[in-house]
Amino acid sequence: MKDFFLNLTRIIESNAKIYWAIIFGIACCLLLYIAEIIHMQSLAEMLKAGEVFGVIARRYNLARGLVMVLFIVWSVYEYKTTKKKLGL
Repeated sequence: MKDFFLNLTRIIESNAKIYWAIIFGIACCLLLYIAEIIHMQSLAEMLKAGEVFGVIARRYNLARGLVMVLFIVWSVYEYKTTKKKLGL
């Protein structure tokens, strides 16, 4: 277990793209959340229907899920390529 954590920190420290994948993923999810709030507020002023909000919320949840999956795949890819380069 100790070797695993030592190798993990060595891999992450040697490739900044792993950090960028995590940071971009968090930033994109936050931007989607803010966009959802603004979208809901603008619709609340125009419409008084609650059904529309559920549909929109599901779409934003799906978009956030896809963004998380995309950036997790990116960070795992960078992790594996760095691990291979370091010969661990």
